[in-house]
Amino acid sequence: MPSPANSRFVKYRCLVVLLAVLLMETPPAFTKAAAYTARIREARYVRLTEWAKWQGLGIQWLKRGESVQLAKSGVRLQLTVDSREASINGLQLWLLLPLTSRNGDIYISQLDIDATFRPLLSPPRNERGNKVRTICLDAGHGGKDPGNRVAGRQEKDYTLRLTQELRDQLRKAGFKVVLTRSGDSCPELSDRPAVARRTGADLFLSLHFNATENGRADARGSEVYAMTPAGAASTNARGEGANSGTFPGNRSDEKNLLLAYQIQKSLIRGLDSEDRGVRRARFEVLREATMPAALVEAGFLSHPTEGKKIFTAEYRRLMAKAIVDGILAYKQIVER
Repeated sequence: MPSPANSRFVKYRCLVVLLAVLLMETPPAFTKAAAYTARIREARYVRLTEWAKWQGLGIQWLKRGESVQLAKSGVRLQLTVDSREASINGLQLWLLLPLTSRNGDIYISQLDIDATFRPLLSPPRNERGNKVRTICLDAGHGGKDPGNRVAGRQEKDYTLRLTQELRDQLRKAGFKVVLTRSGDSCPELSDRPAVARRTGADLFLSLHFNATENGRADARGSEVYAMTPAGAASTNARGEGANSGTFPGNRSDEKNLLLAYQIQKSLIRGLDSEDRGVRRARFEVLREATMPAALVEAGFLSHPTEGKKIFTAEYRRLMAKAIVDGILAYKQIVER
């Protein structure tokens, strides 16, 4: 039987070995991060130059004190001081918190490092064997809710037509597709993601068209929304604040952003549309989705040119193809 002194020595030696292993497994970026963080407006920020170094990104000012570019092979980020507007490889992306300056240094929020850039620079992966097979499509509005109305035309009719076209193209691509509505009905908002849950859908997409409320006819282009992470304000017009808490939709924060990004990128390339960016919102259909989800505002019914295109079957076919291409790009990434 070992003596008490020997037992204490063995325990001490085990603790030393365990501590050494833990330190070896701790990512270098994590161990360095604490030295370069700051609390700014009650949020945790990281010095931009240090984050760029951890990512292997070169950094240069585009306009001293105002806009900066970070780049390496295949990646180009543009950021603006005191703004939430940014871009990645030319595609507009809205930050969760503004880039900010302090004591001559530029800082980026830890929330954006984790929930905006990590999903795009180091994309999430599905567990082995977990494939994207079933997609739930939600035609926005319907029934008593016409949505936007322009010159006697109602959004609910065109979201349904786009959804039907998208359904057909997705089936040809090998996906199983379920719809939240197939006619002029108006499911409750909470019932729409519930359909996706009941049918075991792997993705949920809600389809909409924009329109201006004040009669302006110059607004055009597409924008795609992902669920807003906890601790951030939304970028939609109603802009819920950072204290809104966590919802079921936040379980898929990284994949939500990746899905929205791939769809928006494909819409811009496929339609040569104006880029209104990947945005954040706590729409109920996104809040309650328990699988990766996005809400697509595919264009403006109120724009004199874009609206006329949306009313044609051929343009909706091109829209649907672009969305399918975005889904396929997302699928390829997460199933690697």
